[in-house]
Amino acid sequence: MEWKKSLRWFIATSIFIAVIYGIEQYLGWHNVLKQWQHVSVAQLLLLTLITFISYWLRAWRIYYYFGKPEQHALSPYIRINLLHNALNNFLPMRLGEASFPLFMKQSFAFPIIKSTTGLLVIRALDLHWLLVMLIFIASQQLTMQILWLLLPLLVAPFLLPKCWTQLLKVAPNSLKTKLNQLPTHSNLSAGFVVKVYLLTSIIWLVKLAALGLILQFFIPLPPAQALFAVISADLSSILPIHGIAGSGTFEAAILAALLPLGFEQQQIIQAAVNLHIYVLVVTLLSVPIALCFKQK
Repeated sequence: MEWKKSLRWFIATSIFIAVIYGIEQYLGWHNVLKQWQHVSVAQLLLLTLITFISYWLRAWRIYYYFGKPEQHALSPYIRINLLHNALNNFLPMRLGEASFPLFMKQSFAFPIIKSTTGLLVIRALDLHWLLVMLIFIASQQLTMQILWLLLPLLVAPFLLPKCWTQLLKVAPNSLKTKLNQLPTHSNLSAGFVVKVYLLTSIIWLVKLAALGLILQFFIPLPPAQALFAVISADLSSILPIHGIAGSGTFEAAILAALLPLGFEQQQIIQAAVNLHIYVLVVTLLSVPIALCFKQK
């Protein structure tokens, strides 16, 4: 297993270096960064505030899921969410996800399986909402035939209980014991899941609005196309391979979303790189803020 971890870091570092070098050769970092001079400080501060509001909402979602039933304070959940988000954004291959159950165990002595199960539920809701939005917007921008993909996506949640039952039947005994524990560590009542899903929708609408407006500073896009691009970029984080800090796949996802719409490749890459810089800088700013909140 140790060699697999080393290989991950080698691949991630290689991609990161290749992206840095490639941008310098293809565009020149000076040309990319000078585009920021067209962004006013007031606009940037406002959108950064909106991004931090989305971070606060994400912290409140974790608190609502884990902390409110236990009558915990909100403050430690803000700290956990900001640090977890930072590690997710900077570590490759979703390695940062592993920090969440460790933070929850450290602060509240939650069993690893409980916090991991809850995180999986939240990530499933995130993924479902983003895919619904991506398919809907893609149908407007590319072809209405894509809307057919919504049908299995909307039906899937209702089929999960049946799929879960079948999985338990065919799973080996060594795995079956662990699988049987998962439902006891997560609240999957319909009312609760619907509330968390609605909160998830609000979180993403706020975050994507801010990112879409930032992207529009660097490339003239209608709002729907800007949303299409930033959703694609966010979904790129689930890919099995990408560089440190999401380098490479973040930009490639925006390129794949906008290139078929007739925009110039160079213009797309410059805009994607600058949006990525914004995301990473705001993430860095969130770390000292996180440390201001108590751990437990």
